[in-house]
Amino acid sequence: MRALSLLCLAVALTCTIPVDAARIAPDAVPATTQMPQGNGPWVVRAYYSSERSLERLLERAAPWRVDRNARVLIIEVNDRGEYQRLLDEGFRVAIDAERTAAFTHPAQRQLDQVNGIGGYACYRTVEESLSSAQQLVAAHGAIAELVDIGDSWKKHQNAALGYDLWALRLTNRAIGGVKPVHYLQGGIHAREYATAETVLRYGEWLAAQYDVNPDVTWILDHQEVVILFQANPDGRKVAEASITRSQRKNRNEAFCSTGSTTLGVDLNRNFPFDWGGLGSSGTACSETFRGPSAASEYESQAIIAYLRTIFPDQRAENPGVDLTTPVSLDATGIYMDVHSNAGTTWWPWGNVNGVLAPNSTQLQTLGRKIAYYNGLTPEQSNAGGAIGGATDDFTFGTLGVAAFTIEMDGNDFWPSCTTYANTLLQPTLDGFFMASKLARAPYRWAAGPELVNVSATPTPVTSAGSVTISARAEDARFNNTVGSEPAQQVTSVALYLLPPWQAGVTPVAQLQPTDGAFNTSAESAFVDVPASALSPGRQLLYLRATDAAGNQGPVAAVFVSVGEVDPLFANGFE
Repeated sequence: MRALSLLCLAVALTCTIPVDAARIAPDAVPATTQMPQGNGPWVVRAYYSSERSLERLLERAAPWRVDRNARVLIIEVNDRGEYQRLLDEGFRVAIDAERTAAFTHPAQRQLDQVNGIGGYACYRTVEESLSSAQQLVAAHGAIAELVDIGDSWKKHQNAALGYDLWALRLTNRAIGGVKPVHYLQGGIHAREYATAETVLRYGEWLAAQYDVNPDVTWILDHQEVVILFQANPDGRKVAEASITRSQRKNRNEAFCSTGSTTLGVDLNRNFPFDWGGLGSSGTACSETFRGPSAASEYESQAIIAYLRTIFPDQRAENPGVDLTTPVSLDATGIYMDVHSNAGTTWWPWGNVNGVLAPNSTQLQTLGRKIAYYNGLTPEQSNAGGAIGGATDDFTFGTLGVAAFTIEMDGNDFWPSCTTYANTLLQPTLDGFFMASKLARAPYRWAAGPELVNVSATPTPVTSAGSVTISARAEDARFNNTVGSEPAQQVTSVALYLLPPWQAGVTPVAQLQPTDGAFNTSAESAFVDVPASALSPGRQLLYLRATDAAGNQGPVAAVFVSVGEVDPLFANGFE
């Protein structure tokens, strides 16, 4: 996966992502049915011949990655007994020497390391994450606030030992009204270091870009971005210690109470929709232990209650596990649960193999759109095996919100800071940004043409002059590594003085194709607007493109300033 710089989005350059479609690279060590020397632990590549053998494994364990096309998975094996069980179930197994070395010899805190997890200065601890979020709110109080949505398991037992679950809410609170929400969640699986850090960095970037980047500005003026950056703080605190970093679940001491990293409940198997379904385990020490009942865990209860406050219920589902009732295409909001390291953009259903969600066409289009930016293979989430009781199935199945699991790439759950900074972070942020642009109408806007290279020249413009608004509309920006999305001709690009989704708003102008005709799926266009048609001072202008199928794409914006030109701005800079 290669990075697409957010600079491309911030200044509206035309960028493309060369997608790396490889999942699990071929292993240099041949797979065998023989026991290795030593007592473990190991990280192995396990090759399977039947879906049933994979499903049995997924009921008790959570592999690092699964490639169903190659019929291979990567999984940690703790001892010879677990290794023999894989062989007995028909897997051919090869030890992954590189991953095993990283797993058994984690990076240690350097003498000069002050912040971050030991050996990983780029990943903030639970306390550091909260401190950074508090600093963000202090610096950007008009658009940022922290919301305490509940307590961790440990805090329910002893207030001095556990943690609050803090959500960072970003929106211009001076602008009222019902606002669509883009919700992101990190760290629900404690050992996945990169996820909490990445969603928090996205919040920091948005706050810094407000009133600078025109698209960020309209998003935070008229929508909300909500970020639960540490969804499992008790578990994460254990995973921050190098010798116990394999902790995945929460730290509910009633289950598998050995004190080891197998203690607790898998929160991503504890949600009510299809709780107890395939891909979850009823065995307490399993990595995928679903808990004693649906939403039994305090963390799950807090997240569910909060989701119900920020998202309207947009799905009139039937009792039970309703897999067929569709959601209105006018439904709003996007939910993202961020994980690592499968390298995928997943949408429902994850719970039942072979069953498509009722809005599967729209979810697929939306997933391919987001994956164009993050480079993560877009597919239905059961491609990695069924996942009963997962958060995204609950959010879509119960509330009708377009829901995704974003599985960041990487070699393991603890990618080095170099790998994180150079290859993982930026594309993931780019995918988040596209999702934020689409949150108002995700089931509709994802199919329409995007606008890039948006510019206004000159700005400032004198009140007696005119400003040229230029943009490029592209209808084919999708990740087509698994299937493909149709591309239509762009038929129009409209300019608005007010947000175009508001009732009664009509275009102030239509952009004209630079080459004289709208007749391809990618068109450059422009329009000259007299300053007398605009308001004095600095303002946002809005644009939207339409294709031949009638699909309207995500809104884009540009800043324009009208007034006498100050000599300091003679070159057009603000």
